[in-house]
Amino acid sequence: MFPYLCNMDKDKKRVLILGNGFDLCLGRKTSYKDFCGSEFCPKDYPASLIKHLNDKWNDNLDVVKWYDLENELSFYYTKIKENNGHPFDLYDSKERKILEMIHAYRGISEYNDLIQTNAETVNRLLRIGVLSKPGLSYIICLSHEDVLNSPIDRDKKAIQLIKDGLIKYLIKIQKEAINENSVAATVARTFIQSNVNDEIVIYSFNYTSFGAIVPNSSFAMEFNDAVKYVHGSCLNGNIILGTKDEYIDKNYDFIQKSFDSQYNPPTIVYDLMDADDITIFGHSLGINDSQYFKAFFERQSSSTNPQKKNITIFTKDAKSEIEIKRSLQEMTNWNLTSLYGLNNLQIIKTDECANNPTQLRKYIKMYVDNDKKIDSIIHN
Repeated sequence: MFPYLCNMDKDKKRVLILGNGFDLCLGRKTSYKDFCGSEFCPKDYPASLIKHLNDKWNDNLDVVKWYDLENELSFYYTKIKENNGHPFDLYDSKERKILEMIHAYRGISEYNDLIQTNAETVNRLLRIGVLSKPGLSYIICLSHEDVLNSPIDRDKKAIQLIKDGLIKYLIKIQKEAINENSVAATVARTFIQSNVNDEIVIYSFNYTSFGAIVPNSSFAMEFNDAVKYVHGSCLNGNIILGTKDEYIDKNYDFIQKSFDSQYNPPTIVYDLMDADDITIFGHSLGINDSQYFKAFFERQSSSTNPQKKNITIFTKDAKSEIEIKRSLQEMTNWNLTSLYGLNNLQIIKTDECANNPTQLRKYIKMYVDNDKKIDSIIHN
């Protein structure tokens, strides 16, 4: 029987929370840059939202995280608010008339009087991808059947296309081999082989399957079944992507996670509060997911009725550690020192574990007291 099933004689309740850094540590190409450079990303869809995202980072995608995408959805809506609530479009009313005529004729020859008379405008629409010339033909036509739909409808569809493309991309990616010697895989093995009297709860903010981490293992299927997906999973064909809760006009409430028809997050807030031991691996703890963590970190940094917990956060390097601390400062109302003082809090940088496994070994020893078993967990 697996430890995370209900156990009346449990020693501890342990919660494991996984973010995108977990997948990246496994060697999975699940960064926003990887998706954006794939055939599955709808970068050519004629929506102002897609143009906004394309223009935001241009060629500097190395620094972009998934929370940056979700933040950018919020920033995009802020621009609309600053535009007196008027949605942006890729073309103006004069250009729309040209598009409507081209649509009516299902394409017009580039030698047509309409095209020649409006050559500058037509060239601009070709340049931004609203019009196209398929192959080597002399016919100019709409680049997509949705071009004449309202800008709001196209933005809404753009979100859906991003989600659909991401599902297809991740289904492909999660079939590829992982790095079984990574820190991420080591932490997964630690949870599998730890004290059987502990109750274990696993939450994943990723959309990918967890079970592939232990290939050819009898634990894999049962372990995968135990994972609770906070924002859906690609295998189930439903993923949640969007901003946190905030006031948004009803025309654009589709950019919020909570307005997705599939949105039904598990009880992560309760389990964090109820746990004795929390491990967070590769999650930014950024603003768009702060509603899941703020109450917990706020309570754990308060001297009123303190409840000491083990809190371990795995992050990549010194830079991401600073970002984590900034998030913790905000969620503890700038009381990070108290969070340290009232809990066993440690931040482990995965980049340093290869050359100095001492901290990782100490972490494993919290749950596995057999040195031989610890060696087998680390060295697979």
